[in-house]
Amino acid sequence: MGRGGPPRPEVIEGRKMEVGSSYLLEALKRGSHAASDYYETAALSRVTTVGCRRCGGGLAGEPFVSNVLEGAELANGLDTGITVFDGSGAAVPPVEVERRVLVAGAHQDPEYITGFLGTYRLYISDLLVLTMSEEPMAAREKVRDIVEGVRGIKPDLVVIPAVFRPRPVGDIEGLRVAYVSTAPPLVLDKLARHLEEHYGCEVVAVSGSLSDRKRLRGDLDGMAEAEAYLTEIKAAAVDVVTRRGAEEGKPVFYCDNDPVGEGLDEELLRLAQEAGTAGRSGWTGV
Repeated sequence: MGRGGPPRPEVIEGRKMEVGSSYLLEALKRGSHAASDYYETAALSRVTTVGCRRCGGGLAGEPFVSNVLEGAELANGLDTGITVFDGSGAAVPPVEVERRVLVAGAHQDPEYITGFLGTYRLYISDLLVLTMSEEPMAAREKVRDIVEGVRGIKPDLVVIPAVFRPRPVGDIEGLRVAYVSTAPPLVLDKLARHLEEHYGCEVVAVSGSLSDRKRLRGDLDGMAEAEAYLTEIKAAAVDVVTRRGAEEGKPVFYCDNDPVGEGLDEELLRLAQEAGTAGRSGWTGV
């Protein structure tokens, strides 16, 4: 579900997609928000997605209006083993599920995680992924204090501090690339170094302005030395960055943001297995 979702739920079979700019530019021409989350997930994770729309979000996470229930009916008719409902911002999909994963940034005021209605979100969750758990976004002591605060509310809740790292879905080795992201300016250099060290490219320019089209266009004007663009599929990634690449004859590569945390994959797999077992037995969580 997302603010840029379709007026009626739409199914995209990600496993049949080619991850490239032409598909998303065609979606843009049809009037779709081609950088919406359901396009991003289908293209980068290669899974079937059902795109839904929501507007607003109450303090406890309930959207003012959404078509997620209609989307859930579509999902129920698909030949899949498990369905993941992806929230939008602080809004929670208005459906009952077997397990819940809560994602919160360690960079924010800890009281937003453990206080106010953050306490409610902790109580209804089975796992807390604490993102941005590194300098300069959050000091080690702050991360430790948040974990201890969470355990004071729900002692059995698994908490995994994690960080995001970009992962290109194409081969960018040997290329001089301009990396475009929504990441805060404080971490852009760290992410650029990660790309160079792990994927063999040279990052000659960076921008964190994907959500600010005016500033983004200015940033792109100063990236003439780049041979290719590497961008997240978010905000203005298609209508500005991908379109610019097509106009300049430069390839556009897309990248995912992988959460990296000790034991994270194992915990997610455990919850998926538990949800599958609970679903087959007819039990439904709240």
